[in-house]
Amino acid sequence: MRKLLILLGVALLVAALLAGCSSDDAEEPEPQQEETQTVDEEASMEEDVDAEEDTDVEEDADAEEEATFTLAELAEFDGKGGNPAYVAVDGVVYDVTGSADWPEGDHTPCNLNAAAGRDLSDLMDQAPARMRALIESQPVVGVLVE
Repeated sequence: MRKLLILLGVALLVAALLAGCSSDDAEEPEPQQEETQTVDEEASMEEDVDAEEDTDVEEDADAEEEATFTLAELAEFDGKGGNPAYVAVDGVVYDVTGSADWPEGDHTPCNLNAAAGRDLSDLMDQAPARMRALIESQPVVGVLVE
């Protein structure tokens, strides 16, 4: 019986030591982890604010830097020799480079001599309605100026 009491006492002593050691270790890192998380959260929030400011700056720059084309400048975008194919309609310049209806900058389906690098506003009255819709569905790259 005496051996049993000694073993039980030793077991309780070891359990108390382990519990005491683990609670000290667990309590110290928690404040550090909370501080680290707080610093990380603050850094993340600052990055989010910086990203929003950068986006605002980029949007403002895009709005201010809208490309303008004269007729002579537009003529350079004829779709030939690897050049992009741009057309103007009612003062808006569209990129028709990716359209299958404008191979090498020529729009042959309607036989109106429509070609990239030109202002097609006058041709729109003679063209089928779907031609205007096709052009207006293309990306806008700028405006035509005189």
